[in-house]
Amino acid sequence: MRYQGIAWSAVRVLFGLYFLLATVMVMVKFGGNHPPESVAAAAHFTLALDATGFMTPLLIASFLVAGVAVLFDRTAPVGLIILGPSVLVIACFHWFLTGKYVWGTIWPVWYLVLVWHYRHVFARLWARQPS
Repeated sequence: MRYQGIAWSAVRVLFGLYFLLATVMVMVKFGGNHPPESVAAAAHFTLALDATGFMTPLLIASFLVAGVAVLFDRTAPVGLIILGPSVLVIACFHWFLTGKYVWGTIWPVWYLVLVWHYRHVFARLWARQPS
């Protein structure tokens, strides 16, 4: 039972660290813009996001806040809620624009495994409150 808790913590921490470190890399290495893409459709999409002037900073802020939240067991469900839409967009980006099907599948599967682990917390969102 002890090793199971360590495994879940490792899965959670690695997921949170990815979003933290990838975001820091984007800020440092690419100056706050998306990394260059080799597929034309993906490049057009990321250039459009960068051109809005607000989408990339919004993504950076949400990834940093959610990544830190996922690092801690108590706040992980909040981090997962914040990351939900972004994980879907990341998956669809890779499935439909880059053709990297495995890379696009890793993120929603990893996300859903963590959501399943915290299902007892999310169940309270739909529980009826006594009146």
